[in-house]
Amino acid sequence: MPLQRLPRIFGICLCAIMFTTGCATEVIELDSPTASTTVQSQDEPTYEVPANATLGELAKLLRDEMGALSEATFNADRNAARTHLAAVNTVWSLMEPLIVTEYGELADQLTYDLRRVVELARSAVDRNRPADADKAKLFLRLALDSLGVK
Repeated sequence: MPLQRLPRIFGICLCAIMFTTGCATEVIELDSPTASTTVQSQDEPTYEVPANATLGELAKLLRDEMGALSEATFNADRNAARTHLAAVNTVWSLMEPLIVTEYGELADQLTYDLRRVVELARSAVDRNRPADADKAKLFLRLALDSLGVK
């Protein structure tokens, strides 16, 4: 008789375990929905760069702004991060044609590398990913070294 009850007891225990334990993913929202819609409706800050800036000057500005963006992202200062991202976008839009003009055939690879760095910076701000900001800062240094710009 006790052996006949063993499968039944085992089945009851298995059901009890399945219903009392479980895996669940917890979603933590950092920004409330109203805050994110307000932020998205704001215009991107403007950033002015001298029109006759050289590639070296633009590279220095890009490096400085990328460092500031990384720091702002790590400090969770989203407004400052957006401001620095606007500066990065402005400097990059001026820098890309200069690279194409100066490096000719090599420009494709150089601009590709720098575009990836700028995309990491955008991801860092848009998705609040401090690790992407740090990667962008580190990869920017390598990309600027390949340009020969210090």
